[in-house]
Amino acid sequence: MRERQFQEEVQYFNRKLTGVIEQKMQGCSNKNLYAALNYIIDTGGKRLRPIICLLSAEAVGGSRDKALFVAMAIELLHNASLVHDDIIDENSIRRRNPSNPARYGEKKAIVIGDFLFGLSCEMLARCEVPEIVGLISSAVSNVAMGQYLEFTLRKKSLQKVTEHEYLEVAALKTASTFVASAEAGAILGGGSEVEIEKLCNYGKNLGMAFQIQDDVLDICGDPAKTGKPVGLDIKNGERTILVIHALNHLHPSEKEYISKVLSKKKDISSSDIERVREILMHSGSINYAIRLSNELIGGAKSCIEELEDSEAKEKLKAIADFAAERIEKQSFAEFIL
Repeated sequence: MRERQFQEEVQYFNRKLTGVIEQKMQGCSNKNLYAALNYIIDTGGKRLRPIICLLSAEAVGGSRDKALFVAMAIELLHNASLVHDDIIDENSIRRRNPSNPARYGEKKAIVIGDFLFGLSCEMLARCEVPEIVGLISSAVSNVAMGQYLEFTLRKKSLQKVTEHEYLEVAALKTASTFVASAEAGAILGGGSEVEIEKLCNYGKNLGMAFQIQDDVLDICGDPAKTGKPVGLDIKNGERTILVIHALNHLHPSEKEYISKVLSKKKDISSSDIERVREILMHSGSINYAIRLSNELIGGAKSCIEELEDSEAKEKLKAIADFAAERIEKQSFAEFIL
């Protein structure tokens, strides 16, 4: 699937989602609420989760039409979580635009997030398949559990945080919605148990890779391309894969510096971020994270290799290929050794 074909998939989904939002807002005179809902269309987004859901249905021989409402439910759920994430992390920028809390204030943003979650439930109910309702509901609780565990890691001593704990958070907070997208699509497409399992593993590997890439882009990304300022994870005291790896490969003085910076939280300066980035580069931690991400992406592709050949299967593999190019396309080249 070429870039043009992927954009066609995004445009197709956006048209469907826009129709649902307009139908929901009929008769509503509140312009701010209408604008807040259109925000998720106007500011773009990769739409990977819903597209994976639709393609998974087709990859097992089914129709994407049967998976459309579930795909919309998953995307609305994802956007609801982003609104609440921006409140929790005090992010003022999302996708190169003011975030919902920056635009409307925290209290209104909470309600907007709740509204998106409610609309997601409406879309989910339209699929009328109890197994899918349970599946997506589990993904909701997994995302919340992952977010909570991430909080606990922020409070935990840096020296005691393990890579296993990080990967557990990534699997719950990020990969669970990728898994749910692929699994729901495969089930609705009439896939066999083996096909469903293969697509679930595809989603998990891809979702984990995306979380690791987000960690890399947070410190190395070009804000003009990522749509977010650099160093938010550092300012929030996140125990990312980069930091965990670095602390196992640094001299005591550098370990102490990183620990001191992460404990400063909101008082971190741009020079602090630059110094941390330099340390992460020369410790090999950035390249380690990139290698781990690429291994997961390769794993995602191999998971679906034995599915019957189809255009949908090739598109799923191409999505993984696009993911592999994400860091290169969105980072400043000099930060990637």
